[in-house]
Amino acid sequence: MNTELVAIGSELVCGASLDTNSQWLSQELEARGWTVVRHTTIADDLPSMIETLQAAARRCRIVLVTGGLGPTRDDITRDAFAGAFDQPLVEDPTELNHIVAMFASLGRNMPERNRIQAMRPRDATALRNNHGTAPGILLKLLEPECLVAAMPGVPREMKKMFTEQLDSHLPESPVVVRRVVLRTFGFGESHAEERLGEMIDRGRNPEVGITASGAVISLSVTARADSETECASLIQPVLETIHAKLGHAVFGTGADELHDVVRQRLAEEELTVALAEGTSTGGLLSHWLSDADAHSASVIRSDRLIASGEDTNNLVQLCESVQDGADYAVATSHSRLKTVDESTPAILQGQFAVTGRGLRRVTNVDFAGDLGIFRERAARMALNLIRLHMSGHEVEHDAATRDVR
Repeated sequence: MNTELVAIGSELVCGASLDTNSQWLSQELEARGWTVVRHTTIADDLPSMIETLQAAARRCRIVLVTGGLGPTRDDITRDAFAGAFDQPLVEDPTELNHIVAMFASLGRNMPERNRIQAMRPRDATALRNNHGTAPGILLKLLEPECLVAAMPGVPREMKKMFTEQLDSHLPESPVVVRRVVLRTFGFGESHAEERLGEMIDRGRNPEVGITASGAVISLSVTARADSETECASLIQPVLETIHAKLGHAVFGTGADELHDVVRQRLAEEELTVALAEGTSTGGLLSHWLSDADAHSASVIRSDRLIASGEDTNNLVQLCESVQDGADYAVATSHSRLKTVDESTPAILQGQFAVTGRGLRRVTNVDFAGDLGIFRERAARMALNLIRLHMSGHEVEHDAATRDVR
């Protein structure tokens, strides 16, 4: 049961604003058993909008549109509905009275231009907006069979209208869709795919999606079935296989962040960390481990930002000097830029050391890219060593890592 989302607005196409509405609607629709197959973002151009709406209605049972319902001349979603589905616009007196009343409640007269917001396609139903002046549009087509609806582009108004007005009109999906996300660290995207093999192939049920961000690999396992129980029975063996193939690289589920997982574990076990950070992490470890958490004060025993000219050649010695009774210490070097030649991208290089009971490790970090991403990668690598050590797992060595005796 497929759905398509259309976001209207030249400000979205040019990048001045971000379309968060489609992301939110996708999650809501999937929870109701609907599969979103396409996101379309188009400018305030009437021919393009008409063409997009007609094509979407032919493809899907539900088409949800956001934006273009304001009172200004560039708000032409109403006109696009009229043109796409041969529906002349008519004024809805009930919605006009509601808009007038909203202005009156603010002690203002309604500008004449806002009258346009009470217009809707002839056979459509207006969706009441209790949080703004722009009513939505609900149009049920018979040929093709499709429910097409438009909601305001303002996220707060859109979310309220969806839950309060539109949700009850959506057809009931015969399919249950459920997704579980596993979060991993320690493998690159291609290496993770190699281990998982054909599990990543499209067209399977459950389907396994793989995405990478900041060296964290997220694996989304999505099942479609007739019931919650059947979805669970499909997902569980896939989760077990992923755990078996990726092992201790799996650190969490859902939206878990590695630093949150490590910070919580440190707090639960009443363990502390001392930090000495150079420009390779630039204070990111301190920020992550002290970020808005009731346990944060008990996690960091001491932290120190190393001055840019300060020597960081012996990181293990630096760790030991700041550890001073803490259970773990992390010291990070200053980053440096290595340039080979004009045709080769410059490489950021750095190091970090982690010490603790039975742990003395120095790791090189090399990355051709943005300094911010480089710092995130280095900080996560250091925290991952602590996570694995706390769990009693053997930390694999690679060319970038060495133990120090």
